[in-house]
Order: sequence, then C-alpha cells, then structure tokens
Amino acid sequence: FVGSMGDLFCRGMKDEWILRVLHFIRDCEADNKFLLQTKNPNRFQDFIEVLEEVKDKIILGTTLETTWGTPWSKAPPTDSRAEHLRILKRNYGFKTFLSLEPLADFNLVTMKRWINFIDPEAVEIGLENYTDFVDRPRDGKIFDLLRWLKHKEIPYVLKENLRHLEDSLTFSSW
Repeated sequence: FVGSMGDLFCRGMKDEWILRVLHFIRDCEADNKFLLQTKNPNRFQDFIEVLEEVKDKIILGTTLETTWGTPWSKAPPTDSRAEHLRILKRNYGFKTFLSLEPLADFNLVTMKRWINFIDPEAVEIGLENYTDFVDRPRDGKIFDLLRWLKHKEIPYVLKENLRHLEDSLTFSSW
C-alpha cells in the first residue's frame, strides 16, 4: 500500500511527487504489486499515461465509507469516487480495490451496485476505530453485504472489529 495513512493523489499533492513515486514503481525490478489508494480517484486521470506504463504492477483503489454524503470529509463524494474507479476499470482495464473503512451506514442496494460495476479484485471492510463520528451500520446489513460478496466470489478482508461476523457467515446456509 503506497502511502499508508496518506493520500498520494489528494488535491494538495504536487504532481512532481506523484510522478516520482510512479517512476519508482516503473523502474522497480522486484515482482511487487503496488496498491495506489485514494479518496480522489479522478486524479488518476491526470497521470493516465504513466499509470498505463505500470498497469501490470499496480492496483487502483478508493475508499467508499458510505453510499450517502460524508460531511466529515473533504474528499470528493463517494458516488463520484465509485464512478471514476468504474471508468478506470472498464475503459482502461486497471485492476481495482475497494476499502469500505471506516464503514458508515449505507444503502445496501446502492453499495452492491457500486461494487458490482467496479468489479474489484478485493474489498477490505472495517468500522471506525478511533472516533464515533460516523453512524455505524447494523451487523445484519454488513452480514448481508458479506453474504453477497461471498456469493459473487469477490474476495474480502475483514478488519479485527468485524471478524465476529465471519463465524456467522461460515455457518450460514445459502
């Protein structure tokens, strides 16, 4: 994960810094995959030529905390993030990743639709760990999302604060 706890593609990041990282990835001879995750996936478009040069070495990701507004965040709206990642997957063939963390309450139908059209290689899901500023979804709604992901054969990783749902999922019947 490039820039963990930071956002390389945020509005304030200088182009030259982003290019330095992308050129490092391009020149890296190790057999690594680099996860480039941002809450501003539209900015990937500004570097599309270089990203295409390293397409086999990267996975492009974004965070979708909810299907509704995020008044606590300065990031672009989640529906915009979902759409930009969809375009990168469909039009350019990039591998994609979704982080649903910190997961706030969401509309299950909308979230499934977004995940379906982004077609990610994997989804990571976790609740807010540090504050209480988001409305947490009910366990039942998260469980329904996990069952759907399992049914669609989309790999997912649960953060520690949601692992209690995994046991229930293991024993649920289809």
